[in-house]
Amino acid sequence: MCCGFVCRLPEDPDVAGGVLGGIGRGRILIVLDRFDYWQAGLVFPKGHYQELRGQGVESVRRSIIEAEPRFSKHSESLTDWHQLSLLSVEANRCQCWHKPGLLLIGDAAHVMSPVGGVGINYAIQDAVVAANVLTEPLRSGRVEEAHLAEVQRQRLWPTRVIQSMQSFMQERLIAPALLSQQVGNVPWALRLLVRTPILGTLPARLIAFGARRVRLNSV
Repeated sequence: MCCGFVCRLPEDPDVAGGVLGGIGRGRILIVLDRFDYWQAGLVFPKGHYQELRGQGVESVRRSIIEAEPRFSKHSESLTDWHQLSLLSVEANRCQCWHKPGLLLIGDAAHVMSPVGGVGINYAIQDAVVAANVLTEPLRSGRVEEAHLAEVQRQRLWPTRVIQSMQSFMQERLIAPALLSQQVGNVPWALRLLVRTPILGTLPARLIAFGARRVRLNSV
């Protein structure tokens, strides 16, 4: 298991946009271009928070620079712990998402790992499927539990797929990288993924649209 800090870094037109990142000594950095700022995620082994906190914000800046030297100037903007949000990486789901008069979707039904940033995507997709399934029953005033179960049926398989992908990435790529103290010991697949932009875009479609693409029906 692992944890991570999420923070904002100032925009810099001299650094190309998109998805960037790097691997430091037991740290993984992912940086997303949000147009007017950079959103950075620094992943580290679970249980190391107090150690990092004891070393001060400087330890976070140092980890960012070791993982990706191009963000050395950006990291100088981090001066206070309040600029960092701590996330615990986990993924699980409820066995049953519904009861009479109740339907769980999004994080209430399935907690996604921050890996890939798919949580909000899947919450929206859940809402689209719920709208498709429940619009007519709601109009007629006859929403049965079978309708709620249908929403879970349609969304359960895509949720399992993406959570399995996240577990694979955590166990086979991220965890070995976090245990490594030298870049040379990092799994070659992760180094190739991080350092080769075209490969970094391969999972983007799955992350953006999910394992099963959904569309809102005409209402």
